[in-house]
Amino acid sequence: MKNIRLIWVGKTQEPYLRSGIKEYMHKLSHYIKIDLDVIKPARYSSGNVKKWRKLETEKMIKTLDASELNIFLDQKGERNSSRDLAKYFENQISSGIYRVNFFIGGAYGIDKSILPLGIKYLSLSEMTFTHQMVRLFLLEQIYRAFTIIRGQPYHNF
Repeated sequence: MKNIRLIWVGKTQEPYLRSGIKEYMHKLSHYIKIDLDVIKPARYSSGNVKKWRKLETEKMIKTLDASELNIFLDQKGERNSSRDLAKYFENQISSGIYRVNFFIGGAYGIDKSILPLGIKYLSLSEMTFTHQMVRLFLLEQIYRAFTIIRGQPYHNF
């Protein structure tokens, strides 16, 4: 694994989240190349939640690359510890996967019914967070995983 790409819907609105995201993107740049793709959200002024979720998921599907590892964040996804995530990354690094893509849906989540088979789902917690907060939490966990891999003191066991 030589690259991580984050794909999420909409700009990050809150200044404190933008600041935290910027900080962790910088910290991660010392370990791995990290890219960010922001998908334009649906127009929430027309239609309904089901339509908005589907439109945004369709846009995310267009960025999928079947030769890469694609992981969608979902509340009902697989739950891992920080150590498990580090071990997972180590396995991806050694297996020769070029890039891991993490997808974060918009305010109304993702439409799993239209996603291709074989997609991996990851949950950060059983708790519910805003889609914008999850961005920062994911980046922090990715950073934590790399400090675990390198045996650096950031992670407390």
